[in-house]
Amino acid sequence: MAAYTKNEGQISDWQALADTVSDAPSGESAEISNTTELVMAVVVTVGHVDTNDAASNYVTLHLEAKLGAALEDWKKISSTQAGGGQATTEALNAESASGQAEIQVAATTDWDTGLGERLLLYNVGAPTDSEVVEIDFWDDADHYTAMDNLTNTHDAGDGDALYDRLDEITIQIPAWVKTARITAHNSDDDANYLWRVDFGEVQSIA
Repeated sequence: MAAYTKNEGQISDWQALADTVSDAPSGESAEISNTTELVMAVVVTVGHVDTNDAASNYVTLHLEAKLGAALEDWKKISSTQAGGGQATTEALNAESASGQAEIQVAATTDWDTGLGERLLLYNVGAPTDSEVVEIDFWDDADHYTAMDNLTNTHDAGDGDALYDRLDEITIQIPAWVKTARITAHNSDDDANYLWRVDFGEVQSIA
């Protein structure tokens, strides 16, 4: 049986993707090299951090390849959309600590469906401590329990909250691309987001 050498990591931690009124509605990931990998893909996560209605003003994601030494040699090779619409939120009403799975909220009326919703747990004071959680079960009007323990501590006093309408989009990087990046562009005038980019790759087969 073939043995695969695999690797994974992150090329962009959580970044703010502000509305157009901010005059800074775009962002870019770090570059990723695809020189020896057999298969490489990125997962782009985009989550609302407010309840402003973006309607059909989506976040546009570009996969770009660098086809020369100059900055102008970045070329768009594919695009997709994320975000849009209006998120539902539930604010934390007590500290939800790292290392445990309970997310403390006043009500559990939005995601008590058994559908395993994946939500953004937004950390207002330290956005890079935000995380994606998957609802496992709940105690009515007390807390949700995530599928996995929380990585970071989240504080109700800072306004930390859960948001739905989370997008996790897989983009495969073609084998002919040597260097790639992801850029993100928010076209709405009042909806704000966080986004991040993770990657996985097959480096060799023995």
